[in-house]
Amino acid sequence: MWIAKVFLRVSAVAILAVNVGLMGGCGSAASVSSAPPSSTATQPQIASVTNFGDSITCGYYAAPADGSNNVYSMEGYAGLLNATIASPAQNRCRSGDQAADMARLWVYPNAVPTLGARQLYTVLIGTNDANICGASAGCLANYSQALGASLAWLAMPASDKVLASSMTGGTGAWSPDTALPMGMATTVSGSSLAVTVNQAVANRSLYVAFRAGDPAVMNGGVATLSVDGKAVASLNAAGKNGHLIQTQNGVLDTVFLVSVPLGAVGAHKVTVTMTSADGTFFSLLWMGTPSGSYASVDGAPRVVIGGVTVSTSATLDQVIPSYNSVVTQTVAAMVADGMNIKIAPTATALDTATDFADFLHPNNAGHAKLAAAFSSAF
Repeated sequence: MWIAKVFLRVSAVAILAVNVGLMGGCGSAASVSSAPPSSTATQPQIASVTNFGDSITCGYYAAPADGSNNVYSMEGYAGLLNATIASPAQNRCRSGDQAADMARLWVYPNAVPTLGARQLYTVLIGTNDANICGASAGCLANYSQALGASLAWLAMPASDKVLASSMTGGTGAWSPDTALPMGMATTVSGSSLAVTVNQAVANRSLYVAFRAGDPAVMNGGVATLSVDGKAVASLNAAGKNGHLIQTQNGVLDTVFLVSVPLGAVGAHKVTVTMTSADGTFFSLLWMGTPSGSYASVDGAPRVVIGGVTVSTSATLDQVIPSYNSVVTQTVAAMVADGMNIKIAPTATALDTATDFADFLHPNNAGHAKLAAAFSSAF
């Protein structure tokens, strides 16, 4: 058995090395906020890798247990990818995490996507959402908004975003959000923040991210989003989707995302106004619109998200397709807006007869297949 595991490890790395070696360049630079550096033979196609996820990303049940901190084993799929790509890498993951955990604790505090930096972000999240929460409307809505907030943050370079902390237009009382310093928070009804967003490509969406939480952590307020003087969306920090945000790891608030069409090319005045009563809490984090078609912009952030994997539980496998539908729809909308996001075929990568250590977690053979599935998406 030990010999077989060593062979599997070598084979998986060899296969991944071939796939990564065959990656084409990202293409020629487009005209966005600033021109990224041109690719040369000496520049790495991927300069850094960050893998976001749960226990599967941490290599739980992979062997040997040679990881540290939250990472159980570097023989997990993320460790195999890291070893093959051979660029600075880190795994931001924790056993039991859900999409709300990932956005709030790992993505927003630890990722600064930058044009020209050649960053690769991988995401595999949703197994615990499906297993713990299920397929009710509230569970899927929370998953969709937290996942969307993570993907938009990772796929849009900083040059396309306006952080709330940098907004100077507006009225009322705002103060820095101590939990997520990019944000500005208020508890005063009628307080507003305003900024002009310049849309470079017609008919793209404006993305707006804000904190949402359960009553145990915040008395969430509601804000109105207006574009060019017209109210277009409601931002509910109370997170009332029919199900509490609270995860099995105890996270009670996360980041939600709203997107609205902007329409014509040019400048649009965007205003967020807290409309709830005094004493309720609202925190705006950022807003922006993609200015490039980033699959063809050299050095732009790349995101590869895996489909939620199957399990050996017939009951759970009835739920998982609903979560993968959210992934498909979310990615399709963001790709249409120019973001460089691809779906790795992890949803169909595993054989339930041979690739599992328990009903949820892959064994070494399963992790090798997940790594190959991620590699194929490059």
